Amino acid sequence: MKKSFTILSILLISLYSCNYKEKKAEKEAEIDIIKSTLIEVGQTVPEFSYITLNNDTINVNDLKGKVVFMNFFATSCPICIKELPFVESDIWAKYKDNDNFELIVFGREHVAEEMIAFKEKNGYTFNIVPDPGRKIYSLFAERYIPRNFVLDRDGNIIYQATGFIDEEFAKLKETIENELNK
Repeated sequence: MKKSFTILSILLISLYSCNYKEKKAEKEAEIDIIKSTLIEVGQTVPEFSYITLNNDTINVNDLKGKVVFMNFFATSCPICIKELPFVESDIWAKYKDNDNFELIVFGREHVAEEMIAFKEKNGYTFNIVPDPGRKIYSLFAERYIPRNFVLDRDGNIIYQATGFIDEEFAKLKETIENELNK
């Protein structure tokens, strides 16, 4: 009985220790994500221009008057690859015909040829914009993807998140819906 109690105690202590280390690592990762984020909700979106796959140049300020959802991803990011089908089905399919909505998916560190092939391979119908050299991404963050931002009609950041979890994606969809209904 004493031996069983000792073994059980060791197992519980080990389990607690592992759980503590895991929670500590999660907290450190959250802090690192916050530190690597260069903008905040409430700020005006940094000014930038981008070139679409159709070779059109668009300035973010040209999108004022629309609710804008921006996603940053990379083809090497498994979480990004998991998220994009939901961007297609849950957001783009719902709002693509809404003149007050704009979706921009930026391929961080990708060139146009890569984005064309990726879009075709996956059957995506939304716009994918190459961001070679992280020129646009670096206005928003230093690292970590996927990253999502929603801009109101005045170009102010009203939502931002890093990563992809169901609860946060639900908040993203709710933010877009609420803003479009204003």
